[in-house]
Amino acid sequence: MKITALRTMRLSFPFVCPLGAPYSQTARMGALAVFVDTDQGVTGEGLLIAAHDKRFEVHQAMVNSLAGLVIGRDPTFSEGLCEQARSDAHHLGTSGVVNMAIGALDSALLDVRAKLAGLPVHRFLGAVRDRVPAYYSSGLWTHVPIDRLIATAQSIVSHGYRAMKLRVSPGNLPEQVARVKAVREALGPDIKLMVDAGRRFDVPGAIRLGRALEPFDLEWFEEPLSGECHDGEAQIAAALDMNLASGESIFSVEDFARVIAQRSFDVLMPDLCRIGGPSQFIRVAHLAEMAQLPVSGHVLPEHTLALMASLRNGTYLEVMPWSLPLFADQIKIENGFALAPERPGWGYRLDLEALKAYQQG
Repeated sequence: MKITALRTMRLSFPFVCPLGAPYSQTARMGALAVFVDTDQGVTGEGLLIAAHDKRFEVHQAMVNSLAGLVIGRDPTFSEGLCEQARSDAHHLGTSGVVNMAIGALDSALLDVRAKLAGLPVHRFLGAVRDRVPAYYSSGLWTHVPIDRLIATAQSIVSHGYRAMKLRVSPGNLPEQVARVKAVREALGPDIKLMVDAGRRFDVPGAIRLGRALEPFDLEWFEEPLSGECHDGEAQIAAALDMNLASGESIFSVEDFARVIAQRSFDVLMPDLCRIGGPSQFIRVAHLAEMAQLPVSGHVLPEHTLALMASLRNGTYLEVMPWSLPLFADQIKIENGFALAPERPGWGYRLDLEALKAYQQG
């Protein structure tokens, strides 16, 4: 078997839900769809996605530059192909755009391998479960008034979720506490509630808010600081009794190893696109497991779900509907769990007609 082509489509598409800070000025999302064709008629799909559609031509050029390394090669040697790509592009750095491009290729190659085996990705990797606890991550934004927060939270429960995420912002501490308190009281004790601070606090402010929120039995307090301030995160984690979650802005396994060693936070949240694809995501999860830490993925649930179902320390799947317009299939929620698809490969197929409508350049 050989790879016959590496194809890309650069996409720009509208958000499917109203947003609050820090995305409120953004009207469209960006994505790069990556396809690996083979001489056996099997095509693998990978996807990069971000909260705006700027500069995706850089990602596209980087992925396209890998074609000469993979065309004519056996796609089942995916680890070797990706390592060769990293070596070949080492002069450009080992994270950021390079790692994201190789990660999209890695995703497409995993899709090929699972399809060849006739298995969904979670079973191909060795499934731990066929469903993963899921939380809904949209709707409870900082600009939404309390009465609508409560109505939205109740609507999320009516759609089968048993967990959800609420955003908070710096400024009026009593107001932010009141918002969390209102949602917690409306939901009752049996629904899990996460709070995301959107990287907008400093260390003292995050500790003050975190301590004020501890009575509300939160599953975790997420990303109060900028994604690079891991020493500050460690201070916050040490000061609070509840879990601190972070990691969506970390771009390498090596950086995750460092934050695990210093116990910067309690729940690791690698982003499948930023960390360098499924093989790197799994490496982070295994490092976390050795440290007895849980992992929860960040966005792109259509692909992250399969990985979470194959990990012993996989916890909640974030269901953010941002990527929904790109897929022909939707995630199924049942009694608070996302059901892993049973179709071969990723199981959630890109909608090729929709992609053509959103194609840019």
